[in-house]
Amino acid sequence: MRRITSWSDEIKIAGVAAICLIGLTVVLKNIVNVSPEVLSRDIIIYIIIYSGFWLLPSLGEGPAKIAGVDRSVFGSAFLVIMTVAIITVYAI
Repeated sequence: MRRITSWSDEIKIAGVAAICLIGLTVVLKNIVNVSPEVLSRDIIIYIIIYSGFWLLPSLGEGPAKIAGVDRSVFGSAFLVIMTVAIITVYAI
């Protein structure tokens, strides 16, 4: 069993994915007022998509840092942008 001594990229991205998914659900339900039928149907798809992102850092064997920034920062930024884009689609 691997002991976690620091925050690995997988844990960072999984945490951001969890926060984004919870935030997405709260915003769509309470602010955008998406119907419960549509939200329960679509949230299953979003759970599958977001849960795949914890594998993102382990897929590439490239450098741990790109231009001095951890790869987890890029993955986290992509998750936040994706969440905002999903909210925007529902709001329009």
